This record gives sequence, structure tokens and C-alpha cells, in this order.
Amino acid sequence: MEAWAFETFKNVVDDSNNKWKLVNVEALERLHRADLLLQFKRKRKIETSVTAEVDVKATAEDLESSGKSPNITSFARIRTAYIEDPDYLFVILSLKHKVYLTKNNHTGLVDSIMEVVKYNAYDIKYLSDTDISYNPALGTGQIQIRDIHYVSLVDRTAWKFCKLLDKKFLASGKRNFSSWLKLAKQNGWVK
Repeated sequence: MEAWAFETFKNVVDDSNNKWKLVNVEALERLHRADLLLQFKRKRKIETSVTAEVDVKATAEDLESSGKSPNITSFARIRTAYIEDPDYLFVILSLKHKVYLTKNNHTGLVDSIMEVVKYNAYDIKYLSDTDISYNPALGTGQIQIRDIHYVSLVDRTAWKFCKLLDKKFLASGKRNFSSWLKLAKQNGWVK
């Protein structure tokens, strides 16, 4: 799905009349906090660009539990990103798909077609408190979304988002202030 999303955004970049002013798309390396990097041209006296990182999440239309609590990114990585740049944009692109299968009588193999049937895009910073959860199981912990298909949005600053992440981290029962402070020193959150 990431490759399909990249190709779709690349087609927009190649259209010189694209209404979104998308000027660049890049696939990010494996284990990066996101899958794609998008750059948009901003029209001002001094032309600059706006950059967004996009995490592509694919879920199946016909699986009831698909989209429940997917891992989005590491707690330390996302918190560090907002400390380094309070205007950082981390967009979750949720693609819901259906797969159609047919047996190819000539080859004996099964041919499949995947169709994107629904999509949503969210800036992680604006997801409601109840939609974001913290799973301490991996590394510094994973930020998850309770149900990627049904979220509520709230207006919040980068600082309020970092405070929310910290609250989730500390409330996990497996982390405490000492473990938070250790991460804070390692990642430059405190001076």
C-alpha cells in the first residue's frame, strides 16, 4: 500500500497544475518514523515549502478487527520530532481496502486485485486524548490509535501534544519519571 500511495502522490507531483501545490514526494527508509515525505509549495513573498511526513496504514474492509490499535510510531521518535520542530507535520493516511481473488485456470495460480474503498488522513497532533494510546511493549513504547477508522479531532499545540504523550507514557504502569528523564536526557528534551 505504501508503494501505491507513493505512486499516487508522484502522479500528483508530475501534474504541473495540481491544486495542492505538491512539489515533491519521497519514500523514506525502512524503520523511519513515517513512510513518505511530502513537500508543498507555499505561495508567499518569499517562496518556501511545507513538509509533512506520512505514515501509511492499510486495513482490510472485510476484517472486523482491522484498524484496531495499529502501531503508529515510537514514543521517543515522535516526541523528539515535535521538540526539534513544533511545526512538524505527521500525517496518518488510513487506507481501507478490499481484495478480490480469482483462480487463473491457465496458470493454476490465484490472481488478486486490491481496491482502496475508503481513506482518511489525520495529523497525529490533533487526535483526541481517547484515540491515542501508549503500548510500552516495544523499545521506548509505541503510540497507537484505538480505532484508526473512528477518531475525533481536537485543536492542540505541539507543547500540549508532548504533554499528552508524556501523560500516556507515565500512566502505562511500566514507566516512571526516572525512565522518562533518562529518555529526555538521551533525546535532548531537557537542557
